Amino acid sequence: MSLAQNKTPSNVDIFTNMFSAIQNVKTLRADVSTDERIIDHINHTHFAVKLNVSPYEAYSKDLDKGVEILYREGKNNGEAIINPNGFPYINVHLDPMGKTMRKDQHQTITRLGFKYISDVLYHFIATYPDAYTHYIKRDADTVYDGYACYKMEINFSTYANATYVVKNAGETVMKLAATYRISEYQLLTLNNISWYNDELSIGRKILLPNAYAKTTILFIRKDNYLPVVIRIFDDKGFFEQYTYSHLQLNATIPDSEFTENYPGYHF
Repeated sequence: MSLAQNKTPSNVDIFTNMFSAIQNVKTLRADVSTDERIIDHINHTHFAVKLNVSPYEAYSKDLDKGVEILYREGKNNGEAIINPNGFPYINVHLDPMGKTMRKDQHQTITRLGFKYISDVLYHFIATYPDAYTHYIKRDADTVYDGYACYKMEINFSTYANATYVVKNAGETVMKLAATYRISEYQLLTLNNISWYNDELSIGRKILLPNAYAKTTILFIRKDNYLPVVIRIFDDKGFFEQYTYSHLQLNATIPDSEFTENYPGYHF
């Protein structure tokens, strides 16, 4: 059955179609707004982005500060190229996972697009097979960026922070977050750990959320089934939000647009 024919999709249909739509994204251009809770305040950013999913190539420009970032997986010794649009007035090359680029933000340039949230949600549903009947509900439809959207809500009533005992050498925030599909930033700050790649000592007890979010709200466009608004809450309240507007999908992006010398860039 085509998406157009399915006029009253079930919650399972909506999520299944969303996962499929995300897998079919090859390229995108969009304006992306982010709101992230950092300690006790909300950081807001607004970017213009270009993304080629495979091989992974990403360009972003902060529309408020003018900072540009270019990242090509496997190129430039794994580093991103940054035009800081200010001091030190030269391009800098930085590790996307390093302390400078990850300071005061939840995500990284390596997670543009929808794959990361798809992995998180897919893991949640696989971990809690009763999610569709117990936690996921469809709210009243809404409109975002001029497009009709399904408004889906996941209320994980049994969300909690459980005690986890580090069992193996080499365990880090990064590895634990990847294994359990939870927020690295949340795990870091919840346990006052100094950095994402710090090795945790065997026997150390830390708090580990049993899911990425207590509440997740998604606006999923009806025409393409992509989650263009992603709003996350934890046990303290609002945690993060990511929105995609002016979305252009699967149009070829020339290789030249992922180079420093592309006209209009200022690297």
